[in-house]
Amino acid sequence: MFGILVLVAVVSLCRAFPTGAPKDACVSMTPGHKYANLTTVHAQTSASPYSIMVGADMFAPGGSMKVQITGPVFEGFLLQARNNGNTAPVGTFSAAPTDTKSTRCTADNDSMTHANPHPKQNITLTWTAPIYARADIMFIATIAADKYTFWLNNTSPMVTLAPGYKKEVNHV
Repeated sequence: MFGILVLVAVVSLCRAFPTGAPKDACVSMTPGHKYANLTTVHAQTSASPYSIMVGADMFAPGGSMKVQITGPVFEGFLLQARNNGNTAPVGTFSAAPTDTKSTRCTADNDSMTHANPHPKQNITLTWTAPIYARADIMFIATIAADKYTFWLNNTSPMVTLAPGYKKEVNHV
């Protein structure tokens, strides 16, 4: 009995979210992991070993593109497309690869996250722009190597709204 109690205590040394990012991480992108003493696990301050790569430097409303998270093996992530300067996700994700899933922050499938803590590496995701797109976007991600080690603000290069589509000047 003592062995089981010790095992439970060791396994629960950190509160993490093994089946996906929590809804309260949608704006700040902070996972909210906690140590056993309920103190917060803080983001790394070193340069992130991860990159967000995009399949194109331009997009059209309603068009799709591939987005890839590259770097060392990781367990968890939260990825969104956002208009420059805005915190609300735009567009939708589809065709979730193994060990990932789309999730809802403000609309169905507007964010991608991990489905479990299994190791992931160099995953490719599919994003579709909203048909009403009127601003450039960038992808932003929080990536957790494990429950104690994560990096905020992993961003892609800016992806420009294709010529011929009206841009809103102050889209924030």
